[in-house]
Amino acid sequence: MRKEWLWVGIASVLLSACIDQPPAPQQQVQQTYSGPVEEIGGAEPRYEPFNPNVNQDYKVNGQSYRIIKDPQNFSQIGLASSYGEEARGNTTATGEIFDPNALTAAHPTLPIPSYVRVTNVSNGRQIVVRVNDRGPYTPGRVIDLSRAAADRLNISNNTKVKIDFINVAPDGSLSGPGMVGTTIAKQSYALPSRPDLTSSGMGTPMQQDAPATGAAVQAIDNSQLSGTDATQPVASQSSGFLRAPTPVPAGVLESSEPVIDSAPVTPPVVANPGPVTTTPTSSAISGGYVVQVGALSDAQRAQSWQQSLSQRFGVPGKVSNSGSIYRVQLGPFSHRQQAVDLQQRLSNEAQQQSFIVAAP
Repeated sequence: MRKEWLWVGIASVLLSACIDQPPAPQQQVQQTYSGPVEEIGGAEPRYEPFNPNVNQDYKVNGQSYRIIKDPQNFSQIGLASSYGEEARGNTTATGEIFDPNALTAAHPTLPIPSYVRVTNVSNGRQIVVRVNDRGPYTPGRVIDLSRAAADRLNISNNTKVKIDFINVAPDGSLSGPGMVGTTIAKQSYALPSRPDLTSSGMGTPMQQDAPATGAAVQAIDNSQLSGTDATQPVASQSSGFLRAPTPVPAGVLESSEPVIDSAPVTPPVVANPGPVTTTPTSSAISGGYVVQVGALSDAQRAQSWQQSLSQRFGVPGKVSNSGSIYRVQLGPFSHRQQAVDLQQRLSNEAQQQSFIVAAP
């Protein structure tokens, strides 16, 4: 009998040990996205600690709003609204002065400052904005976009959008639903066009003085350019853009004027002059400008997009690939003003952001 009780006691101890021991935690396997990756632009995310003064629960018009404490997997679909010049100069929740030309937004419950990817559900356009204000408080509205962001997405006040949060770690790494299928383009800048020294305002050629003999002419590349004095944005509006390529290689300036030999070429005198055939210089062949409208990871989509734009605007074009990135470019144009004119047409007629680069 004692042996039986002894075995019962041992079994009870072992059973209680099994019950008290917590189950081994199951490791969550993060699903890897294997679809196409698209390069988009907008506000460039950088690490900013959440402001504790503006991330407390609050009430507006009797409605309570609870700040999202863990937005790592936050996504939301709803109607977007926009605000522009009527709010210029107002102070945002973060204490900043509102600028309608900046790529910013207001959200009622996301922690601020933060970054989100906003997608126009109707046309697929995407842009990254920085959330630095509170609102909107109209039923059905989920986000207020600055005028610049709204224009780039081509939205009205009845447009459905999708919001995806972008988590920025202290080391600058990006994650979250806003990074699924997306890479964010670095801001790209181009030098202003050089003045036309080959002709006067009346179209009469002007003679240029030769440089001093002792002056040393040195080539520069992008690595030697620093500070804000060296570069300026191409567009006069906000620096944000929908799509952009990776930075050009060192030694190539995005808006460098094509090098053309300014020395006049005198044709030889012959007894019986006939048709004279001139061979263009290599710089004339390879120089010029192209207007880049976007970069995709799908070659077929990029080709289709290029052909559609070329047909619509009556200009040549090509798809330039670098690895798995396919850049849609229109041109080339021999003069930068031609590229600027097309850039303006793209903006006015198709609400398509673009920028000018030197043709390879």
